[in-house]
Amino acid sequence: MVPGTETPLKSLEEAKEVVKKTGFPILIKASAGGGGKGMRVVQQESELEEQIRLAKSEALSAFGDDAVFIENMWARPAI
Repeated sequence: MVPGTETPLKSLEEAKEVVKKTGFPILIKASAGGGGKGMRVVQQESELEEQIRLAKSEALSAFGDDAVFIENMWARPAI
């Protein structure tokens, strides 16, 4: 299981608490997503607020639902 949230984010503060545990990079993912829409890679905390805002906006536009999750991103997963 990839570390992250099990329910949609409720706030920026919740997101910051999650990344304290998971570390960076993270992937913000639209709950109703598909085809990469509503997904954003975040490398550092200074990008977090803007990337959540962009992911939520894109998800709302594409799917009518702005709920997003956080997952720890593994650029090179172990095989």
